[in-house]
Amino acid sequence: MSVAPGSGLISLINGFVDRAIGADGLSAHVRDKLLRQQLGSVTRMAPAMLVASIVVSAVFLILTWQTTRFWPILAAVCVIVLIGLHGTYLAFVHPQENTNGPPRRPVLRTIVYSLLLGSLWGFVLSVLPLDQDPAIRGAATIGAGGLLCVSMMALVNYPQALAAFSIPLIIGALGTVLGLDATPDVWVHGTLLMGFTFVMVIITLNHAAAFVAHRASETQLKEKREIIGLLLREFEQSTSDWIWGFDAEGAINRMSGGFTAATGVSEEALLGADFVHFLRCITPPGDPLMAHAERDVQGRQTFQDIELRVTADGKECWWSLTGKPAYDESGNYLGYIGTGSDITERKISERRITTLAHHDPMTGLLNRTKFTEQLSSCVARLERYGTPFSVMFLDLDQFKSVNDSRGHMAGDRLLTQVAQRIQAMVRETDLVARLGGDEFAVILPNDCNVDSVGGLAARMIEDIRRAYVIDDDQVNIGVSIGIAMAPMNGTRPDQILRNADLALYRAKADGRSVYRFFESQMDSEARERRLLEVELRDAIGNDELVLYYQPLVSADDGKPTGFEALVRWNHPIRGLVPPAEFIPIAEQSNLIVDIGDWTIMQACLAAVNWPEHLTVAVNLSAKHFRRSDISMVVKRALAVSGLAAPRLEIEITEGLLMENPEEVVEKLGEIRALGVTIAMDDFGTGYSSLSYLLKFPFDKIKIDRSFVDASSDDEVARDILKAIASLGKTLKLKITAEGVETREQAEFLSEIACHQLQGFYFARPLDHIDLPHYLLTHVLPKAPALKAEAEAKLTALAG
Repeated sequence: MSVAPGSGLISLINGFVDRAIGADGLSAHVRDKLLRQQLGSVTRMAPAMLVASIVVSAVFLILTWQTTRFWPILAAVCVIVLIGLHGTYLAFVHPQENTNGPPRRPVLRTIVYSLLLGSLWGFVLSVLPLDQDPAIRGAATIGAGGLLCVSMMALVNYPQALAAFSIPLIIGALGTVLGLDATPDVWVHGTLLMGFTFVMVIITLNHAAAFVAHRASETQLKEKREIIGLLLREFEQSTSDWIWGFDAEGAINRMSGGFTAATGVSEEALLGADFVHFLRCITPPGDPLMAHAERDVQGRQTFQDIELRVTADGKECWWSLTGKPAYDESGNYLGYIGTGSDITERKISERRITTLAHHDPMTGLLNRTKFTEQLSSCVARLERYGTPFSVMFLDLDQFKSVNDSRGHMAGDRLLTQVAQRIQAMVRETDLVARLGGDEFAVILPNDCNVDSVGGLAARMIEDIRRAYVIDDDQVNIGVSIGIAMAPMNGTRPDQILRNADLALYRAKADGRSVYRFFESQMDSEARERRLLEVELRDAIGNDELVLYYQPLVSADDGKPTGFEALVRWNHPIRGLVPPAEFIPIAEQSNLIVDIGDWTIMQACLAAVNWPEHLTVAVNLSAKHFRRSDISMVVKRALAVSGLAAPRLEIEITEGLLMENPEEVVEKLGEIRALGVTIAMDDFGTGYSSLSYLLKFPFDKIKIDRSFVDASSDDEVARDILKAIASLGKTLKLKITAEGVETREQAEFLSEIACHQLQGFYFARPLDHIDLPHYLLTHVLPKAPALKAEAEAKLTALAG
C-alpha cells in the first residue's frame, strides 16, 4: 500500500510495485515508516548521483565541443546539475523532512526529479552525434551504462523512482541506437542495453523486497519493544504489581519499586538477601502455600498465582506471586524471574462477600444457610467418628409485640442485643445462628450431657429475660428453647431439626420461657396434630362444624338478651371436639379464615330467625381478623342473612390490638360503621386494656372469667370488678361478666351494675336441638306482648 498521491497510472504502478516487493500486506503506519526509510536511502545517495552526472556531463561536453550539439547538451546538463544540487542540499540540510504523517511531498518530489533526470539524460543521449565519431558512440554506451549502474545503486530501495529515471533514459538510448545504421556493433550495443535492463529490473525487485522485509520486520520489532518497554515501565512503577528476581544462589538481584514499597524494606537491604528465607520470615509458620512455593523453587518448577498471607511494613497483606526459572543459551540455571501483586483489597472483598453469604448482616451470627452446612458437618463427624452433639432452637417470647409497638428499628436493636447475650454464654467452639425473625439456633459440638445442656438453656432463659434498654426505655421479653441431641434424637439433619422444633413447640405450649428436651411422645403428638389438620380440612367441606349458643342474660331480671355463638367440631369418630383442641391447629394451618368466615355467616343466618330483641355475638380469632378481609365478610353475612347490623356483636381480645394497632383500629372502624357492636373480650387480662379503650370507642367490654371465679372469696378481685364496673359507667360502656356459675356471683355482679351475665349458672351452650326449647321456655312468655306490639304497628300502617 503506497502513500504516494495521485491516481490512475501512478496508483496502478505503485500497487504493482508494492505487490512485487511484498509491501501490500503492511499496515498503514508501518508502510509509512518504510516509505520514509526508502526515501531516506534515495536522499543519502543524491551526492553520488550528482558526482556521476557531473563526470558524464563533462565527458559529453568535451566530446561535442565546437559542434552544433554542444549547446542543447549544455542546457540539459545544467538542469541535471541543478536538480542534483537541490537533492544534495535536501540530503544535508533537511534529512528529517516531514517525519510525521504520510510523506506525500517527498514522494512526489523524488519521483518527479527521477523522471526529469531520466528524461534529460535520454534527451542528451538522443542528441549526441553517435554516427560521426566512434569515440562518441563508445562514450555514450559507457556513460549510459554507468548512469544506469549508479541509479540502480542509488534508487534500488525505491523501485518507483528507479523506474521513473531509467525508463526515459533507456528509451532515449534505444532511440539513438536504433537510428544508426544496422552495423554489428550497434546490434551488440542494443542487445547489451536490453539485457542489462532486464537484469537490473530483477535485481532491483529482489533487493527492494529484501529491504522491505528487513525494514518492516525491524520496524515492527521496534514497536513491540517500545510497547513492551512501556508496559514494563508502567508495571515496575505500579505500587500493587512488581517484578522480582534472584540468582542461582537464591539471592535477590532484581526488584522494582513496587516490591520495595510493598515490603517496606529498602532496596539496599533487599539486594543480596535470600528470597525464600525472606518470604518465610513474613509468612505465618507452617503456611502450606509457602511450603508449596519452596518445593517449586527447589525443584526449579514454574509456579503461578500462589496467594500468600504476609506481614509487610507492620500490617497484614495478601500477595500473589508467579515465578519461572531462567536459563542461558547453554541451559545453565540462572535463577528465577517473576512478578508479584498486592491482592489485599481483593481478599478483603472476598472475605466481606463470604461474611455476607454466611452471616446474618444485622446480628453477625451465622445465617440459616451456614447453620445447615455446619449441622451437616456435625452429622458427618457423627457418622465417621461417633462424635455426639446437641441442637438448641430458641424462639423469643413477646418479641412481636415489641416490634409492632416500637417499630422495626427498635426490634432490630433488640435482636442485636439478644444475639450478643447468646454469643456471650456459649463456648468458642459452639455455633450460634439466627434462622430468621426472632428465631435462633445453637449447635453444641461434643456436648450431649443433659445436665450441662439443660444448665446452659436455663442460664440463657434467665439472661435473655433480663430487661433491655431500647430508646431509653426498658423492654422485657422471654425465650422458649427446644433441645434435640444426636444421635439419641436423630442421625439425619432434617430429623434433628424437626425434633428440636417439636421440643420448642412443647416449650411454648407449656407456658413459654422454659426449655424442653425432645421426647419420643412429641413425635406421636406431632403426627396426631398433622392427622387432625387433614381431618379438619375435610370437616369444613363435610359440614362437620356446628354452632352452639350460650345465652347472655340481663343482670336485672335474668331474661335472655342474646347468645354467643361457639363453634364445635362434630367428628364422626372422635365425637365432639372442643375448640381448645382444633382452633390452634386451624390458626397454624390458615384454616382459621374459612372457619371464622363460616361462623359469622351461620350465626347471622340463625339469629335472623330469633325474636328481634335477641343479639348474637361472635368471638374472632386474632389470626382470622388479620388474615381475612373481615369488614367484607361481615357485610356479606348481614346482606345474605338479612340480619339487622345492631343485632350482631363482634368480640375481639386486646391481644389483637397489641399487633399493628393502627391497622386493627381502622378495620374495627369499618365494621362499626356498618352498625355492628364491637366488644372487648377478656378485659383486664392484658397490660394496657385501658389504653386500648381510649384508642377505639368500644360498645361493650366482657370481664374475664378469672375475676368472676375469684370474686367469691377474694376481696381484691371484688374490688377490681367494682372498678371495672365504675369504668364502664364512666365511659358509657355495657359491661358483660362471663363465667358466672353461682347465685352469689350473679347477685354481686348485678349489684355493681353489670349489664349482662353469662355462664353455666344460667345455661350451658345450646345446640340446634336444645336452642328451640330454651327459646320456648325463656322467651315465648313475652310472645303475647310482642304480638300485640306487632298488630299495633300494622294498624298504624293501615290507618
